[in-house]
Amino acid sequence: MKKVIMIGPASVSKGGIATVIANFEKTFSSNKVKIHYIASWKEGNPLFKLWMFVKAIMQLCYLAITQKIDIVHIHTSQKGSLYRKMIFINIAKLFRCKVMLHMHGSRFGIFYDKQPRFLQKTIVNHLDRLDHIIVLSDAWKAYYENLCDTPVTVMENAVEVPLSNPYTNTSKTIVTFGNVSQEKGSYDLLRAIQSLGAAYKEYEFIFYGIGDIPTAEAEIKQNNLTNVTLGGWVESNQKQNILENALLHILPSYHEALPMAVLETMAHGIPNISTNVGGIPQIIENQRNGLLIEPGEVTDLKQAIADLLDNEATRQEMSGKAHQAVQAKFSIDACNRKWEELYATI
Repeated sequence: MKKVIMIGPASVSKGGIATVIANFEKTFSSNKVKIHYIASWKEGNPLFKLWMFVKAIMQLCYLAITQKIDIVHIHTSQKGSLYRKMIFINIAKLFRCKVMLHMHGSRFGIFYDKQPRFLQKTIVNHLDRLDHIIVLSDAWKAYYENLCDTPVTVMENAVEVPLSNPYTNTSKTIVTFGNVSQEKGSYDLLRAIQSLGAAYKEYEFIFYGIGDIPTAEAEIKQNNLTNVTLGGWVESNQKQNILENALLHILPSYHEALPMAVLETMAHGIPNISTNVGGIPQIIENQRNGLLIEPGEVTDLKQAIADLLDNEATRQEMSGKAHQAVQAKFSIDACNRKWEELYATI
């Protein structure tokens, strides 16, 4: 049996990486692979975060000394997350473990280009020491293959998919999941809602997530957007009810890998309006199971929302195709089988 150490944020933390790890903890089961989870980060004050990091290092060292570890599977994004994970790469290699780096960062290319030359070289040297790199889309596969010599495999995120489509086509609630920020297109969406005007006031738009809440609150108040609510962070026990009562999900991001929010909502048959970036076009087929626009195009975003709100039949058709698309390619069971096969090859 292959023994795998998985390192990343605690599964109860906020964010997409934590959701991916939580899905592993909840659903991955194999007679050929055993995963031990190490949490290297969790929300808290700086001293607590430092303790989580140091404790994770000690746990990795202890397990590597006392057991035969085959693979260390490390989740990371960019910036500080990557530099912290370099320490785990070096420790794992010191104990002659195979190392797999799972890249989730949607802005890695921008981050890398801004680094001084010596840090770029350090990053590439660490990437070249790896045994495998995991990415979320074909575009990122091409990027890393051009950057380093390590083998790269696309492994899409996965979600639990209801057996039957639970979509409620008569709902008046439109949701968006993710940090409230310019990068996620939050302010573009607020401007689009303002442009929709009084004709669509019966629909409530709820922004679920953390981020730049004061700026969003100020814009909502300034433009008298009475049908907009900031719903805060959603705990896992709240999400099911939200997903079963949402009419649309909107994520007009400027940068993405393969967002869990899009997969989770489509798994529940919710038509998505999103942007043609990252791995999103791998799951949303424009005009078939959702709508895609270019980032920053507020007029197009407003028109896309209006088009779906005005056409119940189109929503229903997209809903069925969205549910089917996720069930076919992004279900937990299908992806867990792919993970088992990949671990066996490393």
